[in-house]
Amino acid sequence: MVTITVSGVDKSGALARISAFLVRRGYPLRGQQLADSPSGKVLKIMLDVFQVDRAKLAAEIKSLSPEFSVIAVDGDQSGTAPSVKEIAAKFPNIGALLRAYAESFGADLRDEELFEAGRKIGAFHYEKEWSFGNPLKMPIALRRTLVPALEAMTKVEATDTEVRFPNSPFCAGTVACCGFLGGFMRGFLDAGPLTAGATRVARTSCKAKGDASCAFKIEYDL
Repeated sequence: MVTITVSGVDKSGALARISAFLVRRGYPLRGQQLADSPSGKVLKIMLDVFQVDRAKLAAEIKSLSPEFSVIAVDGDQSGTAPSVKEIAAKFPNIGALLRAYAESFGADLRDEELFEAGRKIGAFHYEKEWSFGNPLKMPIALRRTLVPALEAMTKVEATDTEVRFPNSPFCAGTVACCGFLGGFMRGFLDAGPLTAGATRVARTSCKAKGDASCAFKIEYDL
């Protein structure tokens, strides 16, 4: 979690104005409070992220009013991307870590790296939580195991041939992280004895790219 401190917020409505602006820009707010300082009131805002671009954030807040100024950023771990192992250890509360992981790669590699991270974590999660009991074939495996595993992370709407994420937290900001979900599904299903190598996952839409929701087409051999 990152806490930013903003000065110049003595006027009424400053808290609501800044908070609303951050929400619109896709920053996940954890909490906020006004506090006294020797130079006047300051606003402390807790963001549920692993890191922030301090210069960009300061400029965005300054654009709201010349009086606003970001004077401190605490807990920011810029330049230190989490590992796949660290993300897996925090499952299913991985939104902030995943965004930091995605931002550590250039646009040309991001989707590939997110898919691979998702594949590894999906396989690990299957072995840890779902490998007990009788193996299942598709589409039963999708309904009884994959969808519940995905629901631990986000809301899911699924048919036997499509999985849709109407409010994916992985595409709440400016960086699309839903490729991770595609990798997770692939890794999860490949770990199942009766679904390994028999399922294909392809992204058909992405909310961060202007579509109504993130969605994936599921094809499989019976």
